[in-house]
Amino acid sequence: MYNFIAPLKNKVYYSQNREDLILSAFFPEVKKGFYVDVGAYDPDKDSVTKLFYKRGWAGINIEPQNNKFALFQKKRIRDTNLNIGISNKSGTLTLRSYENQGLSTLSKEIKAKYEDDKAQLKYDDIVVEVSTLKNIFKQHNVEKIHFLKVDVEGFEYEVLEGNDWNKFRPEVICLEANHIIKNWKPILITNKYELAFHDGLNEYYTDSGTNRKTNFDYVNHIVVERGGGLNTVDYELINKLHKDNTRLHKHIEYLDHLLSIAKTEKEHVDSPESSEDED
Repeated sequence: MYNFIAPLKNKVYYSQNREDLILSAFFPEVKKGFYVDVGAYDPDKDSVTKLFYKRGWAGINIEPQNNKFALFQKKRIRDTNLNIGISNKSGTLTLRSYENQGLSTLSKEIKAKYEDDKAQLKYDDIVVEVSTLKNIFKQHNVEKIHFLKVDVEGFEYEVLEGNDWNKFRPEVICLEANHIIKNWKPILITNKYELAFHDGLNEYYTDSGTNRKTNFDYVNHIVVERGGGLNTVDYELINKLHKDNTRLHKHIEYLDHLLSIAKTEKEHVDSPESSEDED
């Protein structure tokens, strides 16, 4: 039972949509894990991995934009930082780097979409080296991956298609799912990954051969601090859960009432007196 009288404590997170807090809930017992961040963007701003790095984790950050890569080289000295893109085969591709660099993409469809929407976004087209996940994992002797995060603005299918899922199996995968150009979900399902959570922006999949989905506890690790303190930014969620619970209890009470009536009617029909009346 949660202690709602305990002192309030803020949860620290660095990501855009609390992805780091959600991923932490999959790994409450892991002190020094390993992550792979495809489309890492920035070591600080909207970073999914900064929280883990500060906790002692390490991993591979993959970011094709030169200025962003330079920041990783400066601030993530414990990590392996790669100034490339990821696709389904090695070679070169044209990265469209927008003024808002978080929108930058290798996807032809996303480029065309922004042009069709007349967004008038300023950009530079840059030819970048690309490799595949399986090649990266082989080259860097990767054995265990706690989580893989992919945010590549519509190029997720190509990233996932380039992995060897028999050899390299992240326990949890976080993918941005707000603009799916080519449906990548069958890749994960075919390779025995299960949808465990959706935060409104990203989907989180777990390797069905692990217990990460079973042990994932959103309420205990995100809504409520271990030790009893409430996360002050989650009052709205607490109220929503309470209202939902109250509404469900009312539905259950009504169904119990209907069940009681049905049971009484059945007992009447099945009684000997009822049978004699029919005769």
